[in-house]
Amino acid sequence: MTISTAPSLPTAVRLQPHSPICDPPSTLQASRLQLRTANAFTLPLGQLLSEPQSSHDDAPKCTSCKNEDADNAMQLMLSADRAWMPAPLRTIPFWRSVRGPHKCIVYLEPRRGSPLYTGIEEFFRASCALWGPTEAHMYHPHSSMTGFIDLPTDAGAVIARIACHLYVLISSRSHMVAPGVRAVTAVADYPHPGTHKIDVALDTPLVFRNIVDEISRLVPEARIRPKRMGHISLAYCNKHVASSTVVTSEQAEKLGALARSLLYMPDVFDPAQNPWDIAFYELSFKSPVLGTPHRFTQIARWQL
Repeated sequence: MTISTAPSLPTAVRLQPHSPICDPPSTLQASRLQLRTANAFTLPLGQLLSEPQSSHDDAPKCTSCKNEDADNAMQLMLSADRAWMPAPLRTIPFWRSVRGPHKCIVYLEPRRGSPLYTGIEEFFRASCALWGPTEAHMYHPHSSMTGFIDLPTDAGAVIARIACHLYVLISSRSHMVAPGVRAVTAVADYPHPGTHKIDVALDTPLVFRNIVDEISRLVPEARIRPKRMGHISLAYCNKHVASSTVVTSEQAEKLGALARSLLYMPDVFDPAQNPWDIAFYELSFKSPVLGTPHRFTQIARWQL
């Protein structure tokens, strides 16, 4: 994910054993593991799979007008009558032009409360308590489908077009196979020589890349950059936020061992217990420091 040009690496300081700024992992309850990133969202979770109550309930549903929606997306988004829009998208606050520049992104993410999501959250809290935060702590568990999408002022129509096409493309694909967890891996000398990265490697079906490629074709003015969708980041430093912290090879081994102790569980590797979502966000607050997470406003979410 690209937020800004990667900063030059400052004088290296190793991650140090840290006075707990997070609750000790041994005292955590499962229900609390999801609270760490709760403030990363400025809107409550919603799902667009259910039809909202609306004065347009008799309007054509997306299942019967997918081609019309895709072919006339601009007309749909600029129309003052939301009956033209697929019913689940009528509640999106971005369907009309909005003010100010925007930075948006599409994530593929394990559903909150799933064993994978909960295990990653537990890793974030445990690693934070032991060594302090890394840049991965600034995000909730996710795999990026796109890079950040920089949009100018009055970009509401473009945002809504992306959401509409996502809806059409996702709803037209039944029985999508979700990503699977492959292993906890280490990436040496990333993003700079001398500091390392820990990931959860994923096996992600090609269909998700195809969705992004199609959105890029349908909304060329958004200049969408597809991502590999091959991992979920667990720990790294000095990619977008300059700091004096590096992850040494010794610390990478310890972080990897911690991740494996928390994630190498049968339920984490069981696809039936780990549903995924596609989520479309706007970056509403870009944090400049490691200890404070970025905040994302949810535009739309689809449960797979």
